[in-house]
Amino acid sequence: MLLGLCLITVTCLGWAIAATATRPADHATRRRDLDRRFRQLRQHPDRVNRLDVENLLLADSIPAATVERVTRHADSRRIGARTMWRWADRYGTDKVVLVIDADLAEDTLLDHLDAGTAPDWQSLYVFASLSQDTLPAGMPRDELLDLDAVPAYADLTLADLDDWETSTVEPGELRRFESLPPIADPGLTPFSPIDASNPDDDHDDWPSAA
Repeated sequence: MLLGLCLITVTCLGWAIAATATRPADHATRRRDLDRRFRQLRQHPDRVNRLDVENLLLADSIPAATVERVTRHADSRRIGARTMWRWADRYGTDKVVLVIDADLAEDTLLDHLDAGTAPDWQSLYVFASLSQDTLPAGMPRDELLDLDAVPAYADLTLADLDDWETSTVEPGELRRFESLPPIADPGLTPFSPIDASNPDDDHDDWPSAA
């Protein structure tokens, strides 16, 4: 029995030593494979895929949760892997996270890459921080950041006024006004004008009191 326990102990120690010895080798091999892949992609960036971008972000110690959020948001914004790779190659992987969180469009990223310019980083930090905050009253984030956002027609209509309209006037109701003479001037006063230059005028044209 003692011999069996010794054999089990030796076997466990052997497995532990083998696992400890092979783990760094596996990590080093994976790192060499990634470096070789990254060198190939820098020469041929048109071969970049989404997994390459994820590996690049993870290799630069970007947290896995952040990488998952960035790639998911990039997919929803239809930002290509090649654009993200070029941006990381020029400005760094942290700036990839920044521009994706700040909701920059792919056309804007390509314009900066082609022109050799950079956006206003401070403004992007503000927009990126807003995108991580919870907006009040469930306000859509696109309406907060997009000044050209137009509300839907259904949001502008009122249920009580959808069928409201003015009543129409029948033509026959206006015929009684057809015999009236046309109006040529603003009209006359109901009394005759008083001649202020004649003080002796007893105003006989005024109606006498009963």
